Amino acid sequence: MKNKYQKQFLNKTKFSILLFLLVLYNFGNAQNKKMQVSLNINLKVDTTKVRLYDLTSANENENIETVILKMKYGDSEILNPKDAKVLEESGCNIISVDIVYTDYQQKDVQDKLNKKRITELFFLNPDILNQSMTQWKYIEQLGYTTVDDAKKLFHGIVIKYIKVPPYKPMSLNAMFGDIKNKILPDTSLFRVFNRCIKFKEELICVDMTGSMTPYYFQVFVWLNLKNTKKPLNFSFFNDGDNTPDFLKKTGNVGGLYIFNSNSIDTITTQAYNCIINGDGGDSPENNIESILKGVKQFPNTKEIVMLVDNWSDMRDYSMLSDVKQPVKVIVCGTDLYGIKTPVNTQYLDLARKTRGSIHTIEEDIEDLADKKEGEEISIGGNKYIIRGGKFYKK
Repeated sequence: MKNKYQKQFLNKTKFSILLFLLVLYNFGNAQNKKMQVSLNINLKVDTTKVRLYDLTSANENENIETVILKMKYGDSEILNPKDAKVLEESGCNIISVDIVYTDYQQKDVQDKLNKKRITELFFLNPDILNQSMTQWKYIEQLGYTTVDDAKKLFHGIVIKYIKVPPYKPMSLNAMFGDIKNKILPDTSLFRVFNRCIKFKEELICVDMTGSMTPYYFQVFVWLNLKNTKKPLNFSFFNDGDNTPDFLKKTGNVGGLYIFNSNSIDTITTQAYNCIINGDGGDSPENNIESILKGVKQFPNTKEIVMLVDNWSDMRDYSMLSDVKQPVKVIVCGTDLYGIKTPVNTQYLDLARKTRGSIHTIEEDIEDLADKKEGEEISIGGNKYIIRGGKFYKK
């Protein structure tokens, strides 16, 4: 019997063969006509003008790391693509992407070149464009009037990221020990759990992917200390049990661990299985699938308490209207190693449309369902407005 890794390899091989045949077919049909390939990439990119881009400037935060992808003047080819390999690792959150060029070309020529450079980045690592919390920026170097001057400058893409080391327990017993004996550096979420979890027919959905390690561990330690006699319903999710990203089907990705228990041993066992079987892969997660299949198994569920990664969008955001119970969204990662980010608007939409609430360490926002089109709210110093039934950051 083939193991799951052999199956994944065979599936990937079949996909590659089909893709090759499709390209070959299209090539054969395009012998006498020009064939173009286009990508619809929708990004908000701000522009900053500088005299000279400083590659050597130190990050204020020691946790921020940098990848520098080099390009030639007037070209879009990435000269050192292997340097971007680190961005594919689990728990890698992209803070910013700077596309650096020289203000020398005509505007329409430069715009096309910038788009080509973003497209090259997409082909190198498509998941970079899936992280909605990333700040994109064109950096325009000014004042250079000859090609020779421009060629002396840096051209390319500078990516800043922060890495959350995923938790990899050596064994189930080691994880038992970590939960029962570990001294956490941060227990700030305990206050949020005390406010949100009432042990009254809740379904606790927890993102168990690599970047959520600092947060889901607090859940387990809190439950161990709580030592309640009343069991809770859980739905742990890891976005597919290491299913290759191109095989993930929205609403049926898998990697769900759904159970009922008040035993910390049972909870730890399920968490361990979820962690070792998958760490998320690409950035979006199967949040809504976790809710819907959890409620299907526990139809008496009155409300959902969900721990989400603010840096990751919902893979199945389009299925949001299928959720019928209020969702209390505990947003994790808005202050990650000192990097502050606004609340991901997808989770504001989830809370508002289900008549639920948003919870951060400092705030509980419980009246989102009452907000009308055009109204504004403020969370953590950031303002959001409702347009077309969705939240947008101002």
